Amino acid sequence: MDKREIAPGFSLSEARIGTVEGGESGVLVWKSDQLVAVLTQIDEEAYSTKGKWFLEIGFGLLSGDHRNFDTIEEAVTWVGRQVFSVDADDRAAAAAS
Repeated sequence: MDKREIAPGFSLSEARIGTVEGGESGVLVWKSDQLVAVLTQIDEEAYSTKGKWFLEIGFGLLSGDHRNFDTIEEAVTWVGRQVFSVDADDRAAAAAS
């Protein structure tokens, strides 16, 4: 997964997320120094989604949105498009004025 394809200032950090006993694998998604999303890897066979990724919580533009993704790459790409496309639209509008 190439972070530069999404936007400058985009970064990820691994974390254990305390959603269940012992925690789940997770990824914190950063836009510069701002946390924009928390993704968790689903570890529950009861839901037939073991190994998939879930948008546990999003901030700002992602607030209230919860989604499942087949891979971490798909999840990160989606988050990047949602968060960083607004910046690209803002830059284009400013350049046009």
